[in-house]
Amino acid sequence: MTAIVPSVNVHLEKTPSANKPGMASKIAVIGAFDSTETNPIYCGSLAEAYTQLGTDKTTYKGVSCLDKLFTGASEIIAVNFTTKSGSTIDTTLTTEKLTNCLAKIKGEDFDLLFVAENVEDTAIAIIKQFVEDSFEIKCPCGYVLGITRANTSGYTTTAGAVGDWCYGIITQQMTVDGTEYSIVDSGAYYCGLLAGLNVGNSMTMKTVPNVSNVNPELTFETGDAGLSLLQAGITTLKCQDRANKTFVVVNSELPNGYDLYINRTRDFVVKSFNLHNFLGERNREATLDEIKQELATVKTNCVNTLDLLLDINYTVQKGATPNCVDIYIDSLVFAGVITKIDVYVKVEVE
Repeated sequence: MTAIVPSVNVHLEKTPSANKPGMASKIAVIGAFDSTETNPIYCGSLAEAYTQLGTDKTTYKGVSCLDKLFTGASEIIAVNFTTKSGSTIDTTLTTEKLTNCLAKIKGEDFDLLFVAENVEDTAIAIIKQFVEDSFEIKCPCGYVLGITRANTSGYTTTAGAVGDWCYGIITQQMTVDGTEYSIVDSGAYYCGLLAGLNVGNSMTMKTVPNVSNVNPELTFETGDAGLSLLQAGITTLKCQDRANKTFVVVNSELPNGYDLYINRTRDFVVKSFNLHNFLGERNREATLDEIKQELATVKTNCVNTLDLLLDINYTVQKGATPNCVDIYIDSLVFAGVITKIDVYVKVEVE
C-alpha cells in the first residue's frame, strides 16, 4: 500500500452572473484580440475572456480593455477583427470590418456596446446606424466612446453626430489605481462602470471610483475647453477633492440633451416591453388581454418596484393585419436631475 498526501480539491463550477433588478450589465465589445475566431465569442468572466481572447495587452487593444470592461460587466460578447497570415498580424479596424462585426451581433441581447479603438466620425456614423436599427427591432443598447480629436471643435463635431444612444464620450486619460490608462482603456473603464450601475442612477457629480488623476485636467469658465465639451454633452471629469484624489463627472447630460439615467432607463423599459414569448401565438382577444396584463406587470416593476421613472403611458390594440398587435408607448415620464442648489445665508450680529 502506497501512502498518499491528504488533500482537499476545490472545483469551481461557473455559471453566468444574472442581472440584478434594474441592471443592464451585458457588454458587446468589438476589438482586436489574440484569436483567429471570427464568430462572436461569449465570456462569462475575465478569466474566461483571457483564455479565449489572449493576454497580450500591448499588441491587442481589445485584450487591454477586457479587465476594464469586467469592472462591472456580468458577461461580454466579443467580436474579433484581427486577421493573421503567417507571421503578419493585422489589428487595423476598417469601416468594412466594423460593419461586418456589427452585423454578427445585430439582434443579440446585450446592453452596452464598446469598440476598442479610437473611432473616427465615419465609423461613428456606422455605429449610430447600428444602434438605431437595434432600437427599432426592440434590442436597444447604448455605446460608450474613448476618443481623441485634434481640438475642441473636433470633439464637439463628434458629439453632434453620435445620436440618441450614446451613453458617454471619454476624452481624458484616467489614472486608475496608480496606472495611467490610454484613451481607449479609459473609455472601456467607464463603460464597465456603467455596466455595474443601476440604470436609474445618474453620474452627475458622482465620484468615478479609483480614479486619482485625469489628463488633461480641464477648467469650466466661459471660453474654456472644459465648458465647451460639457455643453456639447461630452463626459467630463474634474477634481473634487485634491487631498483625497477624488474625481467626479461634472454632468452626465449626454449630447441628446438628456441625463445618462434617462437614456439608459428608456432602453431598459423598451427592452422590458420585449414580449417575445407571445410571438407565434394566435392573435385573439384572450391573447390581447394577456399582453395587457404582461405590460401592466412590466410597468409596475419599472415604476413602483425599481423606481426608475415616474410613469409609463401606453396603449395596446390589434394591428391592421391579423398577425399584428400594436403597442404604443405614448410617454415615459421622468424626474429631472438636480444640477443647481442655491444657498441663501443671512448673518446676524448681536
